Amino acid sequence: MNDITYRPLQPADADALHDIVSDWEVVRQLGSWPWPPDRAFTESRCKPYEGDGFVWGIFDGDALIGTMGVTDGDLGYCLKKSHWGRGIATHVGMRAVEKAFADPDVTRITASAWHDNAASDRVLTKLSFSLLSEKLQHAKARDEPTRCYKYLLTRTHWDGLRSRGEWTIAAAE
Repeated sequence: MNDITYRPLQPADADALHDIVSDWEVVRQLGSWPWPPDRAFTESRCKPYEGDGFVWGIFDGDALIGTMGVTDGDLGYCLKKSHWGRGIATHVGMRAVEKAFADPDVTRITASAWHDNAASDRVLTKLSFSLLSEKLQHAKARDEPTRCYKYLLTRTHWDGLRSRGEWTIAAAE
């Protein structure tokens, strides 16, 4: 993971991000991204996030390979298909959870995954999220109601993991 870095997205990242979200296998797992891909929508996401939370671009060397953020208390991410299964989402996800909980007002973080996204289920489990609920939700790219799992990680649980030394990259990977 030595070459994996992250920083706020910038307008110059639009081409690379649009390439990532032009892959159906990626965008079908996202909650709010359109299909077919919309260049203007992608460009609107390629700037530092100004809301409650943060969004990072994830980089392998100089190449943008995905995004990760916690916005309005909800963890979200995507990765370029060629980088799936390498522990990157877990690695950067741990950093994102740490950054979110660095704000003393954040007491909980939620996350969601579609029922057919076993990889995200594994990432969220490694990050110590617990299943909170299940419901049908409209999937924008799929344009249909889709079963969605909602997950929760509380500050209390996270603090307990840290105090027992269980919140480490080695434990999550």
